[in-house]
Amino acid sequence: MTDKQLQGEWLGSIKDSDESIRIVLGPHPEWEGNVKGSVSRLGSTHPMVGDVNQGSVTLEESADGSRITGTWLGEVTKDSCGTEIHGSYLEGENVPSHAFIMRKAKP
Repeated sequence: MTDKQLQGEWLGSIKDSDESIRIVLGPHPEWEGNVKGSVSRLGSTHPMVGDVNQGSVTLEESADGSRITGTWLGEVTKDSCGTEIHGSYLEGENVPSHAFIMRKAKP
């Protein structure tokens, strides 16, 4: 997977949570090879940035626009052609991670 394949609209869910998640990513205006966008859930939208490094996806969200409040660490599902990512969602420090899944909704 490349940063260009990560761009677009994704729909996701976090294990043990009923909330639906929408992630929209585009090219980062300042850092080539990175993405920038937003994550929306429970009526709120937060900024998000991320990258792809050797096939691993890292996304970071910020509820206040300055500090990281959620980290998404994932891998592209084999045979999904870059349209499905599974991984671990970490909400803050010293909190157990939760499994997540993201599926590409729109390129």
